[in-house]
Amino acid sequence: MQPRGIFMDDDSARDLLVVRESLERVRRRAGHAVRYFYAHLFSHHPHLRALFPAVMADQYERLFAALVHAVDHLGHPGLPAHLERLGRDHRRFGVVDEDYAAVGDSLLAAIRRHSAFTWDEPTETAWRRVYTGVAEAMKEGAHRSEASGEPAFWEATVVSHRLHGDHTAVVRAAVRTPYPWRPGQYATVEHTGLPGVWRPYSLAGGSSGAGDRERILEFHIGRVQNGLLSTVFCDHTEPGQLLRLGAASGAALAPPPGTPAVTLIAAGTGWAPVKPVLDELLARRPAPRVRIDAVARGESHFYDGASLDGLLRDHPYLSAYWWYQEYGEGRMRAAERLHTHLRARRDWAGESVYLCGPVKFVQETADLLYESGLPHSSLIRDPQPYSQRQRGHVSHAEAFLDPVPVNWIDPQARTEPLRAPLPATLQAPVAAPGG
Repeated sequence: MQPRGIFMDDDSARDLLVVRESLERVRRRAGHAVRYFYAHLFSHHPHLRALFPAVMADQYERLFAALVHAVDHLGHPGLPAHLERLGRDHRRFGVVDEDYAAVGDSLLAAIRRHSAFTWDEPTETAWRRVYTGVAEAMKEGAHRSEASGEPAFWEATVVSHRLHGDHTAVVRAAVRTPYPWRPGQYATVEHTGLPGVWRPYSLAGGSSGAGDRERILEFHIGRVQNGLLSTVFCDHTEPGQLLRLGAASGAALAPPPGTPAVTLIAAGTGWAPVKPVLDELLARRPAPRVRIDAVARGESHFYDGASLDGLLRDHPYLSAYWWYQEYGEGRMRAAERLHTHLRARRDWAGESVYLCGPVKFVQETADLLYESGLPHSSLIRDPQPYSQRQRGHVSHAEAFLDPVPVNWIDPQARTEPLRAPLPATLQAPVAAPGG
């Protein structure tokens, strides 16, 4: 089965309709269905338990979110390439071809279990055909990755760790073998102190040279309340510890060469991807006119201000504005002042805007920029995490037993272009908190 052709003929269209209707009926009981899936999988294939983290809390949500995401985009011409990349990314977990059949059997068992009054032979046949297409595309991606010599993951050694204000860790790590990435991308990271837990963190920069045997990569990791990996990075990381990195992903890259003017808007650790993008822009000849709007909760939250100060000294034509909550202001006042300033600007012709930060901030700022006259094609943003479930009304008992899920971040392209443009929901955020 060729990935390019899956989900595109008349039979596939009928299968998609059946699968979507089936999944919609299960969606309200998603949390229970996913837990049943894992119980079934580990019961029938106990060796697969080692591929998952010891603490499964948000792993439950991640699976169903990925399933909904794939089903919502079945038939989209960009989905096969997306699934191939997903298959490459799963190499880092140690997934092999035989595991896909095991997962498929447990997935159907879970959907069947939670569709007691609507499950029939045509529904099962449709699910099997759709899942087979998804699995074949993912396996093809893994095979191509392995054939190209790409590692399943890269090992890195922490060389420095700085915790700023108890809220943001700046971690630098050395990779022994070259790690290909582009400004604006992110890496999924695993810490040896928390095996099996991977989170995406934006690549904030690095140092390399033609003859270097090591490459230094930098990550900015904001503390997430009750976050598993962010807590380890903030409180339990020191030089010498090992990390594992998945391949660099993300399509929110620097504006194309020749762009005359660029505004970079970074809120919180959204500064992480903006930093290398800024370095790339300043290295161009001629360099574009660049304006930076840095946003933080308070003045003390500008954890990397010294780097920006140095850039301002070295590049007099660079302008930067700092937006933060001043004494006596409400928590959102800094963002409100920034938005007032942006709304007053009408000189967007020929300018690109690169926008990163928390989900709500990015969404509100993007809407404001569009309303102010910025063309949609001129905004480079970290696409938003899609909603994992839209359960509608649930009872208090269901809400207690099946609580609101955490945000899921879906892997995205590396440096190669997609075969067909994907909607924002098939793209991944560049600077989302890892947790």
